[in-house]
Order: sequence, then C-alpha cells, then structure tokens
Amino acid sequence: MARKSLSSPEKVLAYDLGGTKVAVGVVTSRGDILKELREPIRLKDGKAAVLRQLSDCGKRLLAVHPDIKRVGVGSAGPLHPERGTLLDPTNFGKGEKRWGEVPLAQILSRNLKRPVALDNDAAAAMLAEHWMGAARGIRNAMILTLGTGLGTGVIANGKLLRAGRGLHTEAGHIILRAGDRHARCGCGNLGCAEAYLSGNGFARWVRHEGWLQDAAGARSLDARAIAEHARQGHKGARKAFHEMANLMAVAIHNYAVVFCPEVIVLTGSFAAASDLFLPQVRKETARLLRGRREGIDLLPEIRLSSLDNRAGLLGGAYIGLHG
Repeated sequence: MARKSLSSPEKVLAYDLGGTKVAVGVVTSRGDILKELREPIRLKDGKAAVLRQLSDCGKRLLAVHPDIKRVGVGSAGPLHPERGTLLDPTNFGKGEKRWGEVPLAQILSRNLKRPVALDNDAAAAMLAEHWMGAARGIRNAMILTLGTGLGTGVIANGKLLRAGRGLHTEAGHIILRAGDRHARCGCGNLGCAEAYLSGNGFARWVRHEGWLQDAAGARSLDARAIAEHARQGHKGARKAFHEMANLMAVAIHNYAVVFCPEVIVLTGSFAAASDLFLPQVRKETARLLRGRREGIDLLPEIRLSSLDNRAGLLGGAYIGLHG
C-alpha cells in the first residue's frame, strides 16, 4: 500500500514593523522562517517612503514564493486591529510630520494583491511566545517589549486580551511619575512607563537627569552605551539602572493587579541589559506584591524571551494565519 504524503505546511508573509527597523519574512505554519529581510525603517524620508519600503520588501519575497496567500503585520502602535489602521503611531512621526490615521492593511493588500491582517507588534510578540516561546502552555501571560518604545500584550484565560472599542491595550502609557519633565514620552505626556523602560526613553531620561554627565559623549549616550558604563562600574550608570528597576517593579505591580498574569516575558533590544536590572526588579516586585499572595498568588514569574529576535516575525505569521 502506498504511503500517504504529508501535506506541506502553509506559508505566510510576515511583517515586524518597529520604530527603527522593518523585518519581513516567509514563515510556515510550523513556525519555520524560510527567508527574511531586515532593513532600517526609512522614517526620515517620510510616511510615503516607508509605505513604499514595506510594499517593495513584500514584493521581493512574493516573487520567490508566489504561492503565499496571506499576509500578517505586527506594527508599533497605537492602531486598530479590526480596521487595519495605524492611529498616528507614537514613534513614527513628530510635530508637523505626524502620520495621523493610516489604512495600512488596505494599502498593503492593494499593493501585494493578498489579504492583510494587522495587529500591534507587542500583541504579535505575545502570540508568538504563547505559540512556541517562553509563555507556551501558559493561560495567563503578559509581554513587555523593551525597544524603541514599550509595547505590552496580554493573554488572559488563553486568549489575546483586547481593550474597549476593539483597541489594543497600550499599557506602556500608564503614568508612573506624573509631571516628570525629565521623562517626556513620545505620546506627548510626562512620566509614562515607556519614558523610563524603553531603550530610547531610558537613554533620554538618563541624559536629562545628568547621571553620566562626566562620561565621554554624555549628551548622545544611548541605552547600550549606558549599559556598558554600568558594567564597567560607573556610579551614575549603575544609579540609572537602579532607578529604572524600581520603576519597572512599580509597573509590573500595576500590571499584576490589573491583568493577573502568571508569567511576564521581557523581550526587545533593551532586554539585553537585563543583567543590570532584572534581579532587582524581581526582588522589588515581590516586595510590592507581598500582600497579594494569599489564596491566588499574584506574583508573576518574570522570564526572558526564548525567541530572541524571531518573536516579531513569528507573531506576524500567527496574525496572518489566524487573523
């Protein structure tokens, strides 16, 4: 008797769109990334240039994989998933060059000749970690994407959590220190969690506080450089991470009592500095939640992503497959 051949996994075109880069890949329904393009996002050239860039990257991959039928996009927000629109994304434009509302899914669908599903990049990363990463098998989990901004995504009772009106939960914009003029967020407010806990926000806050004013190039230090100073024992840099860890613990306390995750996953480029803040975050979070551990223990386990830089593309693929 002839053996039945196993059907090939479905392929999907996946996008991971952030404030500094765009990644586009061909991903299978088994989570294999067959091909990937990564480019700096052309924000300085304006909205139209970025939209062309996204379409051009997709077309290059579709030319090699014409059998792809669906497209999934995980993008920095704010955005409206059901409408497929960006809602003046915080880290894409400033001042007179703000993006406003952009029907991204419609534009890409027209240019790529395929249906496109759009969701928040942190929601995409959360779905990826729940699918095959650090939150696999966990019914209640949250992700913090520590990159250009601070993205958040929540799985509650096994399902991706939506906010009211079909919007994504933008919990990176809870305010931790109202009126802190040293911590202006990209959204325009002062003292948002993103202004301290994202890579860009952290560096800007530290520069304004002047903790590394004696370091070479102090006015232009980025998060990676500040981390290196901290590892070398610079007191100001170590103070910066101490203060940042305390604020992250406050944020996680707030998330724990609102969303009740069993696991919180940290991902993004700034998570590479976790050796400088994570031990203290765990200790301080436990202190803040010491009164919320009876009956149902609300202290979440804080884990680092197991997907490295693949979470965004895998999440985009999940959105395309299930959106």
